[in-house]
This record gives sequence, structure tokens and C-alpha cells, in this order.
Amino acid sequence: MTQARPEQQTHTYRWIILASAFVIVFMTVGTRSTLGVFFKTIVADLGWDRGTISMIVAINIALSGVLTPFTGNLMDRFGTKWLFTVSVAVFGIGIGLIGLTHSVGYLLVVYGIGVATAMAGCSISLTNALVAQWFSDKRRGLAIGFNNAGSALGQFTLVPASVFLLSTAGWRLSHVYLGLAVIAVAVPVALLIPRRQALVKAGQRATTAERAVRGPLDTQSWSEALRSAPLWQINAGYFVCGMTVNLYFTHLIPFATDRGFSPGTAAAAFSLLSICSAIGGLLAGGLSDRLGRKNVLALAYLVRAGAFALILLWRHEMALYVFAVIGGVSWLATPPPVMALTSEIYGMRALGTLGGISLLMHQLGGGASVWLAGVLHDMTGSYDISFTMAAVALVGAGMVSFTISERRYSVRYLTAEASPS
Repeated sequence: MTQARPEQQTHTYRWIILASAFVIVFMTVGTRSTLGVFFKTIVADLGWDRGTISMIVAINIALSGVLTPFTGNLMDRFGTKWLFTVSVAVFGIGIGLIGLTHSVGYLLVVYGIGVATAMAGCSISLTNALVAQWFSDKRRGLAIGFNNAGSALGQFTLVPASVFLLSTAGWRLSHVYLGLAVIAVAVPVALLIPRRQALVKAGQRATTAERAVRGPLDTQSWSEALRSAPLWQINAGYFVCGMTVNLYFTHLIPFATDRGFSPGTAAAAFSLLSICSAIGGLLAGGLSDRLGRKNVLALAYLVRAGAFALILLWRHEMALYVFAVIGGVSWLATPPPVMALTSEIYGMRALGTLGGISLLMHQLGGGASVWLAGVLHDMTGSYDISFTMAAVALVGAGMVSFTISERRYSVRYLTAEASPS
């Protein structure tokens, strides 16, 4: 009876961990997604151009990516309880302090550096890595998809709420309210994550005990993975994912209002995109468990390319909603197979660090695209060049993803071959 107890604890804690990760992602990603709502108001109020604020956003995105491999390494070594708790608290404080912005330097320090550092410590990449460690191969994609759905539902909830806050309280006080909400909701939830390394190791044993063999690239050290092709194929596609997600994450609402649609219509389309992305994340996670990770990745990138082409060529209001559906379904379709595939090729020992490297590539792509889109808009008065570049890059990402040798390196297939029929 004493031997069954750790297994019962593991089973109980995996659901607590999944629920905690879901809420953290809901609040942090949802809050970040409100930037598009406030973007043009902040620019007009402070007398800046779009390139200036885009540069600060780009620094935030890139810095959070640069720091995530280090926070991922902290997660691998010490666990996540206090890393997540402190990071979420600092994130909430930073969001609240945005309301005091009066200069470029202040916003650069608070949002570009402070909020970025906090984001690196509670990123969706780290929550995905934690979930991957606690769920078996057969359920891993679906569990990660559920965690990612938290970000979509956060966007679906907080973006319309921010439109209301902006109209009633202004952009400064709105950020104070958002920061307080993050602290009140997400910090207590982060404290529910188990602290004891023994339980974390038990969770890792639960997911690896079923494996009959180790994959050929299963590694004890994250640095060994850097010398193998699959990691760079995965991350090349994820770089483009970051380019395109952050592009419409930051500039979709300004793009829509530039075309004459009302802020309410743009926010409604963004909310529709968010709810569709929750559905897409769950579908992609489940489908990748059945059809293979790389196939779902390639399909997601190609579908998203079609969404960008559509919104460029079709200027009707309906195009905005069709884009929201197609783009939304593909938005969160990539993180579940990326994290699941990484864990199944390279193992669990350095997954936090490797997940951080993937997010680094994602955020570097995102930072570059957000900044370039702002600069190109200031030069041309349009987002057309940026959106065209995104569509072309996505086609390339789909082709690269499809060439990943999943059946050769993934332990899922090696285990299946080693198991008796």
C-alpha cells in the first residue's frame, strides 16, 4: 500500500499542475494581448510614432526570449513553484506601472525590461514543459493543448474587457486594474504548484516508466541537443511562428482600424480569433497524438499562411472574421506539437532549457517582426509589406517542419516498435 501512494500523489498533482498552469497562462498572455487595444491611444496621447512603441514592444518580446533558456534551466534544476510565483507577481506590478508612463525611457525600463524579465519566468513555454513532464506520451499533446487554450481564453476575455476599461477609465487606470487582477488571481494559483523535487521527479518517472527504450537523441545535457538537426528544424518553424503570431498580436487591431473598421469590430474579431485558437490548440494537441507532431506543425503553418493571404487580398469586413477563424485555429496549433516533439526526441532531463531555447527563437522572430512592421508602417502608411512577408515565411516554415525525421528519432515510435503486438 505504501508503494501505491506516490502514484496516487502523482495522479492528483498532475491535474492541480495543469489547472494552475492554465490560470497563469490565462492571466499573463491574456493581459499581454490587450496591447493592441491601447496601442493607438497611447501613441496619440504621448505624441509618439508607431515605430517608437513598436521598438519597445520588440525589445520586450526579444528580451523575454533571450532570458527564457536561463529561466528554463532554473526550472530544470530547482522546480517551478517560486520561479512562477515571483515572476507572476513582478509581471502584475509591471503591468500596473505602465499606467504611470510619461517618457520613452520609463516605458522601456518598465515594459521593455521589467515585464519582459517577469514573462521569461512564467512563460507559456515553461508551463508547457511542466505539463509535458507530468503527462504520458498518449495524453501529452492534448494536455499541452489544454494549457495553451488558457492563453486563448484569456485573450477572449481580457481584450473585450480592456475595450470597456479604455472607454470608461482611460488607458492609464486600465493598466492599474489589469496589474492588480494578475496579482490577485495568478499569484495564489502559482503557490499551488508542488515545491518538493521528489514529487516533480515522481511526475517525470510517471511519464517515462512506460518507455521500453531511449531515443537515439535522448540527452542528459541541453548542449548536446544543439548539435542535432531536429532541434533546429523545430526552432526554424517556431521562429516564423513567433514572427507571425506577434505580428497580429500587436498590429492586427491597428491594421483593422486603419482599414476603416471600428475598434469594437476589431476587438470582436480578435476575440473570435482567440476562441478559435483555443479550439485549434486542443484539436492540434489531440491530432498530434494520433497523426504525428510534425504533420500537424506543417499543416498549421500552411493554414496560417492562407489566412494572411486572405486578409491582404479581401478588403471586406467579413475578411476580418474569416481571418480570425482560420488564423485563430492555427495560432495555438503549434506549441503542443513543438513541446511534445521536443520531449519525445530529447527526453525530459533538460526540457525546460530546450523549451526556453525554442521560445527564444519564437520571441526573436516576434520582436523583429513587430519592430519592422511599425517601421514599415511609418514609411509606407500600410501593413501590406509586413503581412506579405509573413505569408511567404509561413510557407517555408511548413516545408521545413514536414522534413523533420520524427519516426526516426521520436521515442513514441521506437517504443511502439519495441512493444509486443
